[in-house]
Amino acid sequence: MIPRNELFEVSATYWLIVFAISSYAVAGYFWRLAFGTTDGSGRWQRVTSFAAAFVLCLTAVDGLNITQRELGANFRMFGTVAVIAATAGLTWLHLSHWKMPRSLFRSRLSGWLILLSSVSLAGWSYHRFQERLYPPAKKPTLLLSAPGNKKVVHEFVAMTDRNRPIRVFRMAEVGSEPLDEDDAFNVEFMESTIQRGPADRVANCHGWVFLDSQFLIPGEAVQQILDDNGYEVVADPKAGDVIVYRSENRYIVHTGLVRGVLNDDTVIIESKWGIEGVFLHAPEGTPYSTLFEYYRSPRPDNRVTIVPVDESPMDE
Repeated sequence: MIPRNELFEVSATYWLIVFAISSYAVAGYFWRLAFGTTDGSGRWQRVTSFAAAFVLCLTAVDGLNITQRELGANFRMFGTVAVIAATAGLTWLHLSHWKMPRSLFRSRLSGWLILLSSVSLAGWSYHRFQERLYPPAKKPTLLLSAPGNKKVVHEFVAMTDRNRPIRVFRMAEVGSEPLDEDDAFNVEFMESTIQRGPADRVANCHGWVFLDSQFLIPGEAVQQILDDNGYEVVADPKAGDVIVYRSENRYIVHTGLVRGVLNDDTVIIESKWGIEGVFLHAPEGTPYSTLFEYYRSPRPDNRVTIVPVDESPMDE
């Protein structure tokens, strides 16, 4: 399958072939530099030039892929034209100089440019072959926040211990459409986590902690819950405490639960990452923030009461 941000799919075998042909061209040009005929004759010189030109055309595929992947839509056409022009120019240089005598090949800049381009092609094709043969481990992609297509739940509200209502949300058309990759982030922490639950769109991290995974609630609602339900910051976390992650501006960006503390004082956290799965991890082992505090309440649990709206929905 061709990635959506590339034009052509190229395999390790493709680059191995390119490397083999470019290596032949490099060897041919070095032989020409050292032992080439004085009048520029020789069938092998023509074959070397044609081999180098062929490799240039094969490598242009990678240039087009890079243009498609790295440049914005407004510049892709210019990048494509530049790749084609550079390929055509270098191809002409190789094909038009195959009769160049050894003395001129050594003394002219074009001769050294031909040699340098051949060495570069060999090096690049070998690098690409290694990348395809041993691809780097891809970072998992997770949706670490709920996308914008949320809708207010008018039938229920969450009620704090001070009887202040909190508006709750659900994803619009839950489960009907695939998640947009543009809303996702590459995550570096997966090797140090244990997944405990599957991904779902019903609740985010805050809804998982306070609403039994029934709804989504925003970060500002968490502060209201902390204020109204008797939570206080503690320095010695224990199982059942809430961990609250904040941004540098003190906005609440993530919450989780303390599941236990090991003998070496290592704290084990369980939290739901956005609308992705539920994970066990270290307190520092999330992509959200490294600024966190532990909160404890005298209440028997962290659940916030969900009550039906009797008469009319909350004001928008």
